[in-house]
Amino acid sequence: MSRAPPSSTKRLFWFVSIPIVLAWVAFASLAVWRSVVDGIEIRDSQLQVIGIVGGPALLIITNLLDLFKQETTQEISNMQPAHEAKMKLMAARTEHELQRSTAQHDHEMHMQREGRMPVSPSEVPLPSDEEN
Repeated sequence: MSRAPPSSTKRLFWFVSIPIVLAWVAFASLAVWRSVVDGIEIRDSQLQVIGIVGGPALLIITNLLDLFKQETTQEISNMQPAHEAKMKLMAARTEHELQRSTAQHDHEMHMQREGRMPVSPSEVPLPSDEEN
């Protein structure tokens, strides 16, 4: 089963939003770490950078997560009809194989009754070595 190529929303989600969030979390974590471990006070300029990067990052992430949720919901809703179609196809194939086997068996029984087909395996001629 081949997988569908990822949608543009998914690519945008992985290549834009994830790096922005990671950069935002890394910068905020670094500022907190330095204030706790090194005893350096977080300056207003650092808070402004966190706010400047964090504000748009949150808006982008919120919008992209909504789009991602919509596409995922649509994919899930499309799975059920595909599964039902696959199950109907499998049932039709099984029914066809059963009918074919029944018809073949009936044909063989008819041929044996008419004497045009051997009844037991000992009556079936084996290939001789001379024929090769």
